[in-house]
Amino acid sequence: PMIVNVFASWCAPCRLEHEQLMALKAKGIKVVGVAYKDEPVKTRAFLDELGDPFDLVLVDLEGRAGMDLGVSGVPETFVVDAYGQIKYKVSGPILTEQDLQAVIEAVQ
Repeated sequence: PMIVNVFASWCAPCRLEHEQLMALKAKGIKVVGVAYKDEPVKTRAFLDELGDPFDLVLVDLEGRAGMDLGVSGVPETFVVDAYGQIKYKVSGPILTEQDLQAVIEAVQ
């Protein structure tokens, strides 16, 4: 299982949830980032500034991957099982310890 987080450098709520993503990384939980409708240079600057919580960052310049996932806006976070099935979804930022715990429990 892994977490997929759809984010963008231009997204203010993404900045707010970033600390929680860094907490996931600190706990050893794998997170794949999808830079949604963002320029790679701006994505890299965003991650250089705030820290990089991702094991892998994918670029979705045109938003097609986001459409395939059913993203309605950023940030959105998905817990995906070993078979590629979405088991849990958070629409909006992960802000509280309670939000974070729900994501961690979904991974386990």
